[in-house]
Amino acid sequence: MDILIPDSWMREYLDTPAKPGDIAKYISLCGPSVERIEKVTGDYIYHVEITTNRIDSVSIYGFAREVSAILPTFNIPAKLKQLKPSPNLERIDNLNFSIISKGGLVKRAIGVVLTDIKNWQSPEIIARRLEMSGMRSLNAVVDITNIVMLEVGHPSHAFDYDKIKNQKFVIRESVAGEKVTSFDGKTYTLTGGDIVFDDGEGKIIDLPGIIGTKNSVVDENTKKVLFFIDNNDPARIRKTSMGLDIRTVAASINEKGVDPELANTALLKGIELFETICKAKLASKIFDFYPNPTKTKIVKTTKEYIDKVLGVEISKTEISKELTALGFTPTWKSNKLTVKIPSYRADDISIPEDIVEEVARLYGYYKLPSKLMAGDLPNLYQPSTFDTERKIKQILKNLTGIEVYTLSLVPEEFVDINNALRLKNPLGPATEFLRTNLKNSLVDAINSNKGIYEKLFLFEIANVYKPNKSDLPAELLTLGLAFDGYKYTEVKGIVNTLLHQELNIGTNYDIDKATGLISIISKKDNLGTIEILSNGLITAEFGVESIIAKSKAYISFEPIPKYPAQIEDITLSIPKKVYLGEIINTVKQMPLVSNFDLIDTYDHSFTFRIWYQDKNKTLTDQDVKVIRKAVFKQLKSEFDIAPKEN
Repeated sequence: MDILIPDSWMREYLDTPAKPGDIAKYISLCGPSVERIEKVTGDYIYHVEITTNRIDSVSIYGFAREVSAILPTFNIPAKLKQLKPSPNLERIDNLNFSIISKGGLVKRAIGVVLTDIKNWQSPEIIARRLEMSGMRSLNAVVDITNIVMLEVGHPSHAFDYDKIKNQKFVIRESVAGEKVTSFDGKTYTLTGGDIVFDDGEGKIIDLPGIIGTKNSVVDENTKKVLFFIDNNDPARIRKTSMGLDIRTVAASINEKGVDPELANTALLKGIELFETICKAKLASKIFDFYPNPTKTKIVKTTKEYIDKVLGVEISKTEISKELTALGFTPTWKSNKLTVKIPSYRADDISIPEDIVEEVARLYGYYKLPSKLMAGDLPNLYQPSTFDTERKIKQILKNLTGIEVYTLSLVPEEFVDINNALRLKNPLGPATEFLRTNLKNSLVDAINSNKGIYEKLFLFEIANVYKPNKSDLPAELLTLGLAFDGYKYTEVKGIVNTLLHQELNIGTNYDIDKATGLISIISKKDNLGTIEILSNGLITAEFGVESIIAKSKAYISFEPIPKYPAQIEDITLSIPKKVYLGEIINTVKQMPLVSNFDLIDTYDHSFTFRIWYQDKNKTLTDQDVKVIRKAVFKQLKSEFDIAPKEN
């Protein structure tokens, strides 16, 4: 949260000879970050970034308190002047007012009625301070509420007392659909669960902690002002403010959890300003609804722990001095330290590490020793599979694949029950076993989408679980693919693109003619399998670790052949039961054939491009004729196929 702090206003609570530049420099080293200093006529403005946990520093007084604690660590004297408002609390009337809270929605609500408002014009100094703080002056009554918020750190509000029917606040949750109109004429529809004030008859008269409403706003016809301060549940304030897109300064402060103990100080400061500026007088007692007063928080630690965490020994006297400067109350018993936490830091300081941090920042982070780590070097970093997984996923998405996530727990029909792990307490039959493959889960996903897509390609990278009799099951990271509406040649093309072209893995295909299972081999290692199912679906599974082990970031360099290849296309008529992969592998392994690829198909006719090449000479037409004859002879002998006649 960014705030503006006028230097002259801050110095009303801070006695120091420090120049603005020094304050900005040193406070940024040990506390809130001063982003820049702006010079204005006769003054300076600090642009300060306050972190969410340090809402105690969001006010003029809170910032001055931080500065007063930090400057002495740099040998610059600084003394905090206490904020102790002393208004005249004599009443000229005894007007009534009541607060009814339902469901513990507010931590504290405190207010007082003032009457006989004689002046509605703010003094120049008030208007200027508001302007330098990024706010505009409206009238004396509204300006006082803003001055209290900026100076003390607790938002406050002024109501027209006579507009509040029955002089009662009922603090309740809103009902979905209720409407409220803010003081600037904008109407909002509430979603329910918001903290609202109503008049006891269901009419909402305030969105507390966020914005005032039109039906209770003060104006120059107001005779009596209810000056009111409420301390609410910060989570609800945040929800309502964000949901309605009302980002007032009050909401930004309230949603961070303001110290409820500040409410009384803010009220007294407000009364003092009303009496001074507006010449107002008290017309009621102070109404204070505070069902669960804040209890003093205690945090314990030891000197040994502080020294160990900081890596430097600091005396008990120095620790006490720093904590006391920040408003804490430290007590030593031998080397054991007990710290009473001030109420304005109760939400921020909870554990011993918080105490260490407070000591460290005032001691000076820059004073802490910088030492290289001692001892043996740690083990070499083990590379993660994440990068390769991400690359595989991106490649498959570019190849029209859709990534899915299926459950690791599957029904009995998805596994071989003799080679799968069954849960002792499954939620039901659909989640009874740990899966041993991705195929069945992906096929189930394909079947769930039947009729929606003409062609569908799903993939998943996930663990499968193989039983281990003597230990926990082996968790094997697996890539699963499933295709509906694809030809085998299309699937093989996708697999080749992934493995060969993108991951630079050389592969061969080995077909088990008995089962039809196609194994993808790389240097005698099995990377995975492709299976054509009886219903026409095609699935494939690969071990991700095997892919990673074989993949290369760059292809191996091969010198350009000195002698050119002779290239020609041949068309073969191939029966259905003959596998193209076997034909291609056979031809590629023949002498003086450097490459053999499928380039076109029509019915049962397949056109291949063949490269004839000798590393030692340029082949003549006669040489090619001899090689071609050998190729055709091998195809006839092994597969009983011949070239198609033109």
